[in-house]
Amino acid sequence: MEISELTLKLILLLIPGSIACIVYERLTIHKSWNSFKFITNAILFGGISYLVAQLIFNVCTDDKNFELFWENLPTKEIPYNVIIKAAVVSVFVGLTATGIDQYKIINSIGKKLKLTNKYGDENLYSYFLNAQDVDEVYVRDIENKLTYHGLVNSFSENDITNEIVLIDVIVYDYESSDELYRLDKIYLSRSRNNLIIELPYKIPNNGKTIESKTETSK
Repeated sequence: MEISELTLKLILLLIPGSIACIVYERLTIHKSWNSFKFITNAILFGGISYLVAQLIFNVCTDDKNFELFWENLPTKEIPYNVIIKAAVVSVFVGLTATGIDQYKIINSIGKKLKLTNKYGDENLYSYFLNAQDVDEVYVRDIENKLTYHGLVNSFSENDITNEIVLIDVIVYDYESSDELYRLDKIYLSRSRNNLIIELPYKIPNNGKTIESKTETSK
C-alpha cells in the first residue's frame, strides 16, 4: 500500500503533538484516551507546539521558516526543519500541560470565579492520595482485620481494584490495635470497597501526629 505525499506530510506534522500527548499521558492521572481523543489532543498540542516554536525561534534567531510553513501548509512540501524544532518544543509543552493539570490551575481559577466545584478528572481516590499533605497514612483492611500504618510510596487504580505501596510499615490488629509486626515495604491490592485510607491529624505548630483524630477517604 503506497502512501501519498500529502498523507506522509500529515503524519509527520502530527509528530510534535503526539510527543506532547505521550508526555502528558504518562505523567498525569486520567481516564484512558480512545483513538479519537488522542488524535484530537495531538492536533491541539501540535498547534500549540508550532506556535510556541515559531515565537521562540523568531525572537531568538529571526527564523523565517515558520512563515513559509503556514503558507505552504496546504501543499505537499514537507518542512522537516520546522517539524524537528516543533518536536523539541513539544516536550516542554507536554511538561507544562502536566504542571497545569497536576496543580489544578484551571480548576482553581474556575473555583475562584465561582464557575465550578470540580476538582479534576481523576476520581477521589487518586485526588486524595495525590494531595501534597498526604504522606503518612493508615490503611484499614476491614476484610482481613488489619491496619497498615506507613508512608505512601506509590498508588494506582482501575475500575475494579485500588493499589497502594507503603514503606516503613507497622501492621496492627484492626479490632484491638495491637502491633503485630513491621515491614520495610508492602504492596496492597484490594477491591475498591474494601480499603479505608485515613490521614492522621497533625498539630500545625510542631507536626506531631495524634492518632485519635483522622480524615477518612474511601
